[in-house]
Amino acid sequence: MTVVPYFAALGAALLLIGFLFRSPSWIRIFAIAGCLCFIIYFAFMAEAPLWGGLLAALAIVTVNLVMLYSNTKDKRMFRLSAEEMMLFARLPGLTPGQFKLLLNEATWTEPKSRLELTVEGAMPTQLHYVLEGKVEVNRKGQVFALGPHAFVGELAYLRQKPATATVHAEAGGLIVSWTVEKLRALMDQNPEIKIVMTGLLSSDLAEKIARTDRPFLVDQNATR
Repeated sequence: MTVVPYFAALGAALLLIGFLFRSPSWIRIFAIAGCLCFIIYFAFMAEAPLWGGLLAALAIVTVNLVMLYSNTKDKRMFRLSAEEMMLFARLPGLTPGQFKLLLNEATWTEPKSRLELTVEGAMPTQLHYVLEGKVEVNRKGQVFALGPHAFVGELAYLRQKPATATVHAEAGGLIVSWTVEKLRALMDQNPEIKIVMTGLLSSDLAEKIARTDRPFLVDQNATR
């Protein structure tokens, strides 16, 4: 007695078992296994393959394999330097895959001397993140220090208006920058990244406003 008919029952059983799991990955794995059983059943049960059922099962297997690969690739932690790991930790909400897309557009700068990041009244061409060190913020004559772990130019980026302060990075820090045009294009192509980054920028801005309501003024003579 041929065992082929039993593959249909085995396939159905595997599908049912898969639905007992909460993990999408395990559901997909059992769906693939169940459909492979159905493929064997549709291919060998009759004298000629049952192409309708066979192709449908094959399509389900293909889709689930692609999604498993995509999810695994997105969640897998790729090789990162210590500085990149630090930045990743400072951008919560991004998956490793989304962070990699941002990383591809980022430039890293270790200022050897005083570096101008934004100019009050001018439209910034880059959004910056102070990963290490501090920056000097001059807003309408009020000077105060900011950082590390703060965005620079986020208000201008969010409002699409000129910068409200002139900011200089001091030597010895580490600045991560994104070209505004490329960053907007990336976010338009990836709504999930846009949602996370907009939230991070807004949160950083709110925290900055709270901290600088009465800014710590830097001794003007000490900065000369």
